[in-house]
Amino acid sequence: MARMKNFMQMTGSMAMVSMYSMQGHDEVIIRTKGGPNKYQIKTKPQFEKVRRNNSEWSACTKMGSQIRMSFMNMNRMEDFPVSGALNAICKQIQKLDSEGEHGKRGIYLTRHKEMLLGFSFSRKQVLESVLRVPIETTLDRETGEAQIVIPAVNTDLYLYNFRKLPYYRIVANFSGVCDMAIPENENTYQHEQYNYCDRELGVFESEWLPTTGTQEAIHVKLQYPLDPNPIPENVTLVLCVGIEFGKKGYGDITEPVKYAGTGKIVKVG
Repeated sequence: MARMKNFMQMTGSMAMVSMYSMQGHDEVIIRTKGGPNKYQIKTKPQFEKVRRNNSEWSACTKMGSQIRMSFMNMNRMEDFPVSGALNAICKQIQKLDSEGEHGKRGIYLTRHKEMLLGFSFSRKQVLESVLRVPIETTLDRETGEAQIVIPAVNTDLYLYNFRKLPYYRIVANFSGVCDMAIPENENTYQHEQYNYCDRELGVFESEWLPTTGTQEAIHVKLQYPLDPNPIPENVTLVLCVGIEFGKKGYGDITEPVKYAGTGKIVKVG
């Protein structure tokens, strides 16, 4: 059933046409329906290549989800479909697997981790344009330690408060992402060392700070769990830093405002 958002915009289905909206796009997207059904794709020999493509794309979406989950405490900063962008990066990495056969190529992030470096959670604001001070970061894989140093901030000069909100805070995340491949004698993709990718430790959120005056320097040390030790070769460590703005909410508690922030992947190792 189609629904009209306003006089010029309609979403839903009508005859052989689907209309829908997507985060990050102002326009309604329209596509036609059609194509082979699921049974034909699964059984017909002419769709063998499609089945191989579907298998690999399924791995890309799972890997993209794993990467996004590695900074899940910063997901509220996203202002565009981050999952789709991460899936596309995973597909690029998958194509670089020259050893695997089509339909079973692995996504070895550890071999191409630099492709994640600098990935921004916002397309409207980048971290350097909002927090205009040099951020120093280090990542030591042997000790499982990451450090972040943010110098004192004169908010009048070096903070771009684009939503005109009264408070801000620094958020950081240090986690791991496992390579994804089909193990020998198996038929499905699996996260290697999945249990090693902790998403609860390695999280930092500063106190809420006023968006006026000069704020003191912040030194953050994050420790990744070294169990087992050393960190397995097929685990990539990912360090993210962000800033978000907030306001007083129910019970006079400061709460983050959705989309009022930005962050990025600043270090991989």
